[in-house]
Amino acid sequence: MTPRERKALAEQITANPLFTAILGDMETNAIEAMIHAKDDETRFRASLRVREIRSFRQDCEAALRNTPPKKGAVA
Repeated sequence: MTPRERKALAEQITANPLFTAILGDMETNAIEAMIHAKDDETRFRASLRVREIRSFRQDCEAALRNTPPKKGAVA
């Protein structure tokens, strides 16, 4: 896939209101699960979901700019 094709597909995905709604709902649900977790394991798994959702969103935004996504350091 060429960078131009990649950018065009990323534009199609990110311009779709359903994409924004689904990711927003997923992130909200994961944050709520993290807040109301009964134990550390559940809280940790929910925090990983939040991080992955945000990472996916950043990857899509990077594809729009035709730049590789920036990955943060592992904590």
